[in-house]
Formats: sequence, structure tokens, C-alpha cells
Amino acid sequence: MASEIWVPILTAIIGAVATVLSIRYRHNLQLKKEQIKCQVQEAVEVDTELLSKLDELRNEVGASRACIYQFHNGGEYYTGRSMQKISMTYETVKAGISRNINFRQNVPVSACNETLANLIRDRRLYYPDVKNTMPESLCKFYAIEDGTKSMYKWAIYDLDKRALGYLQVDFVGKKKTLSDDDIQDLEMSAIKLAGYL
Repeated sequence: MASEIWVPILTAIIGAVATVLSIRYRHNLQLKKEQIKCQVQEAVEVDTELLSKLDELRNEVGASRACIYQFHNGGEYYTGRSMQKISMTYETVKAGISRNINFRQNVPVSACNETLANLIRDRRLYYPDVKNTMPESLCKFYAIEDGTKSMYKWAIYDLDKRALGYLQVDFVGKKKTLSDDDIQDLEMSAIKLAGYL
């Protein structure tokens, strides 16, 4: 008879605990959804502003394309060593110029090693004549394939002086030597762009 009393009591307690846990789970799930929504909305706003700034830079110097490449880890080799890669993450182009952002993803750093080593060391690279002055690499192959005649790059660093990526400005179809003022403006812009990345 005593066990008959405990069964409904235990069932009620277990039911109450299950209800409370279910309510907490749904509440936490709703909070998580709201956090994700806020993060996505914030990312869209930042990306929109960054693309706007990039487009302004492109227009100011009359470039065909302005883009940002970012360094990232692309997985691991069987040895456990990290695969270092670069990907174009932002791009603006003038009318009539094809977009490359979908095709410039997960490029091994080693495929453009000399160019990137010089960029990191000097913080900037200028190729007013891509065909004759840029070192042989996959990066040069891509540039020539795209019809890029002149290319300028500035490294982007975080506050701890780690290279995040680089700003690149391309001139397609026609060579262009940038003025000292344009170069200085673009260099300052590369410094400011770090805040968006």
C-alpha cells in the first residue's frame, strides 16, 4: 500500500522536473537563435560598410578591382602541419570587369610564396607592369589570366602585428602607375581596414 502512494508522487515529481527542463531548453534555444540572428545582422552591417569603403577606394584611384585577401588555416596535412591558405573575402569591380571572389578561395600560401614573403617583409608591393615585374607564381598566373596589367598590394595587420591579409588594387586592360598621394591614401586605408576584419 505504501508503494501505491509513492508511484503517483514520483510520477508527478519526474513530470514537473521534465517540464521545467523542457522549458529551460526551449528558452536557451530561443536565446541562442536570437544571438545568432544578432551576430549575422552585425556581420552583414560590417561587411556592407567594408564593401562600401572598398568601392570608394577603387573609384578614387580609377582601379578595375579592389579586393581583400585573408590568410586562414585550410585544414591539416597528414603530418598534422597546418595548411596555410589565402582566400579573397571582399571584392568590388567596375562595370564590365568579371568578379573573381568565387574562384580565389583556399589558395595555398606556397603557390604565391615569393610574392607573399615580399609583401609581409615590405608591407607593400607594387607591380606597375605585372607581366614583366611580378615573380612567377600562381598569383601571377591568375593576374595575367584576368587581364591585370598593374597591381598594388598592402599588407593588413592586427594590433598584435600579425598579418591578417592584404588589400589589392588591380588595373585590368591598361597599365597604371599610381601617384605618391594615391599610394599613401591606399596604405592608410589598408591600416584602417584591419578594424573591419
